[in-house]
Amino acid sequence: MKLPTPSIRKLFREHFPGERPLKIPMTNLSATARTWQEKVIALEGTLLSNHPGDRDSRSRTLCRFTIPDPHTASLYLRRDELRLEYNNDHELIVKAHANTKSQIVASVSDLSEIEGFVRSVLAQYARRHALAKKREKVRGFKSKAIVAQVKALAKEEQFDFATESDTQKLKLFVKLSESHLIEIHVPFSQFEKNLPRLRATISSMRELYSNGLRFKVASIKTFPWKLEWTKHHA
Repeated sequence: MKLPTPSIRKLFREHFPGERPLKIPMTNLSATARTWQEKVIALEGTLLSNHPGDRDSRSRTLCRFTIPDPHTASLYLRRDELRLEYNNDHELIVKAHANTKSQIVASVSDLSEIEGFVRSVLAQYARRHALAKKREKVRGFKSKAIVAQVKALAKEEQFDFATESDTQKLKLFVKLSESHLIEIHVPFSQFEKNLPRLRATISSMRELYSNGLRFKVASIKTFPWKLEWTKHHA
């Protein structure tokens, strides 16, 4: 289940109130485990998972399952599993992030609670996917606006450029010569502020380069230890 821990806790509170915990008979636990596995896999959106340790007679796990996100091809880890187990009082419980510091546990009253929980998880996946598509559309619009402006400037001043983008920014590569280029990162979150300045920035940097100046943005950690800063207020 690929959701943030706070979201999982909230869904547990909403769907597993723990008012009438279901008692698990201690006779023929293997048959009980198969029954719950059949019930869970019949729910739309679930996928059973297995672990060799569940065959141990001391294991309290009746069923392990995940709720895959149908919009992604992510790999699922053990921490993504949900487990149906019984506690010391032989009551049915569900666990998320089992055996971790962020473990979440709730009592289960009947199958309908699990079914409602699964539906809510799938609904969150759908909302997240829709939001991601909307953001992707906005990023595409902003990228096109940046490229259009640079393309006009490139045609006017006769230089080559290339672009690539990720979810946070557009990377603009401007060719200065056969040996050098400048790489400018334009964050999408600051698109409106930076777009009007982009033309002047590229022109200025190309002019400085053509006049023989070389420049780079470096980490403060690379500052030579033998040197001292000349303070502007000294």
